Amino acid sequence: MAFVNTAGARKKNRQLGLTGYGELVTWGQQAGFVSTREAEAMRRRAAKHPDEAAAVFARAAAVRAALFRIFLAVMGEKHLPADDLKLISEAWASAMPAVRLVPGEPGVVVGWAGDEDALDRMLWPVLHSAAELLVSLEGRPDVKQCAAKGCLLFFVDRTRSRKRLWCQTRVCGHRVASLAHYHRFGRKGRQR
Repeated sequence: MAFVNTAGARKKNRQLGLTGYGELVTWGQQAGFVSTREAEAMRRRAAKHPDEAAAVFARAAAVRAALFRIFLAVMGEKHLPADDLKLISEAWASAMPAVRLVPGEPGVVVGWAGDEDALDRMLWPVLHSAAELLVSLEGRPDVKQCAAKGCLLFFVDRTRSRKRLWCQTRVCGHRVASLAHYHRFGRKGRQR
């Protein structure tokens, strides 16, 4: 979900919030998908092969847009867009040769082998996570979009009641509650 949400939360400025390959690498590092050493190796390789890096960035934008449309379809309990599902399936399949099971906490976790400077390395865990989410709960996970007016962020509702409304209660939930409070009491308070 985090990668899909890199496009931004607000309708009026919806775009791929990442503007180039370097920002994509930084996002992958901040998300914990690539280490500092891997990120530095990827940046060096991108400097030597800028066309290849630009192609990876364009593919990342296409993956993000396809996942956005797929999650909208999942939310609406509609048929998944075939072209988008094909794009994600092919991208996921290209990442699978690098997947490894490795010791972790607790037990075994998914790890990644292959070139540490592979330019699309940060997308491998994104694709793996998206595939796991899409096959969970018979393909209909509790994917939701924030109920706050104008917010487009997705989240997975893992609450027991399945009634979560906001991407982040402290942000959008608070904003909605504050606005409701203002509409109920704000004007009266100003007339004093």
